[in-house]
Amino acid sequence: MKVLIAVDDSAESRHAVDVAYRFFGDADYSVLSVGNRPPVYVGGYGIGAIPTATDLTVQLDAAHAAAKEAADDAASRLPGAAEIDVEDGRAGAVICEYATEHGADVIVIGSHDRSFWERLFEPPVGRHVIEHAPCPVLVVR
Repeated sequence: MKVLIAVDDSAESRHAVDVAYRFFGDADYSVLSVGNRPPVYVGGYGIGAIPTATDLTVQLDAAHAAAKEAADDAASRLPGAAEIDVEDGRAGAVICEYATEHGADVIVIGSHDRSFWERLFEPPVGRHVIEHAPCPVLVVR
């Protein structure tokens, strides 16, 4: 069985890794972490501040490094070897595409408790995965 565990740097993701191992035992694990695209900031007094190419590169590098660290931490929590991948882009779409390309039998994700406003301004990744996944999704609370 191929188990894809999608992680970020949250406690919910670490818990999802532990639950995945309890549920699936010595399965074939892939750990995927996605470095989200950086937001474009608009600054002061109605005048937009357009980030430079250097600013965007720094933000992308930081997002990728954080995603790599989260994936390494998650894989270290599994007793066997796990395939580790870090992708950049919109997390929900990347997770579904990765699951399709790698033939995942199940996707495991952690559930975040987000407020109404957080969900409004940053749509939940889990909702996208549940609605578009090519396989069953285990959402760990």
